[in-house]
Amino acid sequence: MRVAHIHSGVRGIASYALNLYKYFEKIGDNTLVVSEAKWTKQKIPVYEPKSFLIAGIMPWARNIDEVESKLLEFKPDVLHHHHPSGRLDFNIKRFRKALDVPLICTFHMAVASREYTIDKIMNTFFRLTKSNFTDATCYVAISKFVREQLYKIGGVPKEKIVLLYAGVDPNIFKPVQYEPHDTLEVLFVGQITPEKGIDKLISVVRELNKERKVRLSIIGNGTLKTILMKRTKNCPEINWVGFLNSPEKVGEYYAKADVTVMPVRWDEAFSYIPIESLSSGTPVIASRLGGTTEIIQEGKTGHLFTARKYDELYAILKNAEIPKLWEMGSVGREYILEKHTLDTFGAKYKSLYENVINNPGNIKQID
Repeated sequence: MRVAHIHSGVRGIASYALNLYKYFEKIGDNTLVVSEAKWTKQKIPVYEPKSFLIAGIMPWARNIDEVESKLLEFKPDVLHHHHPSGRLDFNIKRFRKALDVPLICTFHMAVASREYTIDKIMNTFFRLTKSNFTDATCYVAISKFVREQLYKIGGVPKEKIVLLYAGVDPNIFKPVQYEPHDTLEVLFVGQITPEKGIDKLISVVRELNKERKVRLSIIGNGTLKTILMKRTKNCPEINWVGFLNSPEKVGEYYAKADVTVMPVRWDEAFSYIPIESLSSGTPVIASRLGGTTEIIQEGKTGHLFTARKYDELYAILKNAEIPKLWEMGSVGREYILEKHTLDTFGAKYKSLYENVINNPGNIKQID
């Protein structure tokens, strides 16, 4: 089977495509990954059309004819589009017509939310591009949250929407043995940007440091990094790790942490952070927003707090017992092994690809 993936190459979309590539490479199928922005994830064969970024976030391919030629040269059995991609979102109908193959559209962003700035941007972009997806063979929602939003504003037939959760490699994201310690090790992984709430997490940790030993390790890059690093220059409780391009090294940080915190302010459709962390045996504390709430089991694999109510986050961290956190992490590890492994994820897509090729008029539900 030959599958062509079209996506932006940034954030969780790239992780998603990378994991699919790994699975299908392992089973011997052929995959073409088209990355409209520069690919920064783990090195794999990627076709990067010449492009530039609009406002620093929206990739814009310069030559659509070249992209189409590459797709025709590859001759895929299935075209798999990941929204949002950038300029290529406006050309999916064209590509599908040229290739004459089934089209799957996976949605990676909240498409109906309008509270936070990035939500409004994604909502507007979806409305501008959604007419290009109208003849898709099926649509994949990466969470129930996204599925409901597609119902709400997408005009997508329910019978053509498939819920399909992501998965991770449990051999990369794996636990380590617990060793007693008295410093609460907190981890943040992600973009250092306003919508991620990292600025507030830093404030919470600095305040908490007055009452108990705590250290926050921060993995990632972003627009707020320089400002926040200057602000925490003389704060030993804040450990700036930087961007890590190795899943194995990120996995080591997850495994050694007591808890991973996601203090997001926006409606994140779904994030790899919770499943990577839980696979590593580390519980998650997150804002009660978006698709993340579907992964964290309150009091069993982590905690949820009211978005922007950072006093709630403070209280959770203040009262957290380190041995109890590790017990929760063990429960989380078992949950991932049962529901969210890379092999499970890949096999679901293998089944979906076969479905759209062999019986496109009857799309089977998955999760």
